[in-house]
Amino acid sequence: MGKRKTQHLEGVSNGALDFSDLTMTRKASFAGDSPQEIPTLSVNHLTNMSTAFSPINKEMRSTPLDANAHEDSHDNKTSAPSPDDVSSTKRRIIIDLLIQCFGFLLLFTAYQSLQNLQSSINRARNLGLTSLAVLYGSLIPAGPFLAPVAMRYFGLKWTITGSMVTYMIFTIANYWSEFYTVIPASVLLGVGAACLWAANGAYLTRLATRYALVTGQNKAATISLFFGIFFGIFQTSQIWGNLISSLVLQQGAADQGAPSAANVSSCGAANCPGGGAGNLVIPPYSLRVTLISIYLVCGILAVLIMALFSDREAGKGIFSCLKTSKPRKNLSSGDDGQARGSEDDQDETSSDCKHLCERFLAAWKFMFREKRMMLLIPLIMYGTMEQALNVAIFTQAFVGCTLGIHWIGWVMICFGVCDAISALLVGRLRKWIPRQVLFGTAAVLNLALMIEMLTVKPHPSLTVLFFVHAGLWGVADGIWQTQINSLYGVLFPGQQEVAFPMDGFWGAVSYTISFAYGGYLCADVKIAILLALLVVSMATYGVVELMEKRRLEKNGETPEDATEIKENTTPE
Repeated sequence: MGKRKTQHLEGVSNGALDFSDLTMTRKASFAGDSPQEIPTLSVNHLTNMSTAFSPINKEMRSTPLDANAHEDSHDNKTSAPSPDDVSSTKRRIIIDLLIQCFGFLLLFTAYQSLQNLQSSINRARNLGLTSLAVLYGSLIPAGPFLAPVAMRYFGLKWTITGSMVTYMIFTIANYWSEFYTVIPASVLLGVGAACLWAANGAYLTRLATRYALVTGQNKAATISLFFGIFFGIFQTSQIWGNLISSLVLQQGAADQGAPSAANVSSCGAANCPGGGAGNLVIPPYSLRVTLISIYLVCGILAVLIMALFSDREAGKGIFSCLKTSKPRKNLSSGDDGQARGSEDDQDETSSDCKHLCERFLAAWKFMFREKRMMLLIPLIMYGTMEQALNVAIFTQAFVGCTLGIHWIGWVMICFGVCDAISALLVGRLRKWIPRQVLFGTAAVLNLALMIEMLTVKPHPSLTVLFFVHAGLWGVADGIWQTQINSLYGVLFPGQQEVAFPMDGFWGAVSYTISFAYGGYLCADVKIAILLALLVVSMATYGVVELMEKRRLEKNGETPEDATEIKENTTPE
């Protein structure tokens, strides 16, 4: 096998293979602690495959995320850009960031509210939960294998755009909710979601890295800022999507009448598959068509925004229509010859499968070698299963069953608002509040809310309680999703390319399990399972923190010292 060309342009985000929410919304933030050095891979394969085709503006060279890529930086010095160039570049980067934010906002305005309704509108034959289980099951193989290939061959822009189309197909399938339409669409969406979130993480990191290079700001802080802005805007999709569903489904509420207290005996923790549906009445087909049509228009607009207005340079892949015929230079050796560049491209293409397998195996070896990663598995699983409980159980067994399907949107709006605010605030509060306190706060909130779900009997007169419950769950979810992701930057600096695939893998497994048993177990059993997992995850997380504390004490470091060392040194 020929020598593999090592190009280090814009790196893949620490959250590049982040699949935890479909909701798929693992918020990426970076805390200020940094642990021991772990032997790294010789080449960041995912970085090469996803971004080797993305040159930065002519006046500057990119700064890679992988510290190993600094080895050739001294040979590529350029003159400082003028203030006008800096201002223009900053403005273009911010515009690209906002385009990305609002493209995803439109797409998930449609998808997340449709997902929230799956267990209700497709309750017959357990189609809704089955489709979600199949969807997340498809993520498991697609994440580590198909996503890097798609990013390399089609570029970040077209990977994102094409993946968005799979969400539109899933929306269209819900016009005719049958197993032969929804299940194939779920498989396709699972593959598309894996590619979408991998490319999104790479794209956001690309923008943040460029911005940090232009402004001279701290790279890790800039990446955290960009992800915070993205997810702060993105999470409002819960508001707009559920507002749409509430306004549309409200039209059928008058025919159903007020929720009856006599129908709620089978609601809440007592709700079981095949049991009574309480006050949950499937809306007329005409309202369903109206709702899905609105969601489809949102998806079309999202695709058009990304295709027409996102960064053109991020669309350059091997099969991209934007790819020029000029061979790329061999940046690792500094050669300008076309023959050498073409030969390296062939070598790189022919060895893609091998490197993907190597990277996949490296991630598993890393997990079994690194005890802290294994101890984090219960926490990773809890961070996804608590979302699944909210999406599938709370919306259907509690809100829909007690108040009616038209109330689900209103309650989930409250969840979305609190989740978005929590995600934005936590990243800033982290400067003053230890992450252990934040994790403890989220755990106490979820513990109290699950006890409330098990003990309080739902009743139409307790409508306010549903909103309070959703809001507090949103606060906890904002903490879980930001802080779980930040742990990888803290505990495994320089190893995120193998840590995040494990996060994506276990997140997809957790979602699949949750939705798979969702159609067979009663609500109280599902809540009890999650409650037990919360206790286990907090215990194993506590062990991880103790191991990290002892490591820092042994090395005579503080968290700030470790961060400073990692920011200013390059491993040999």
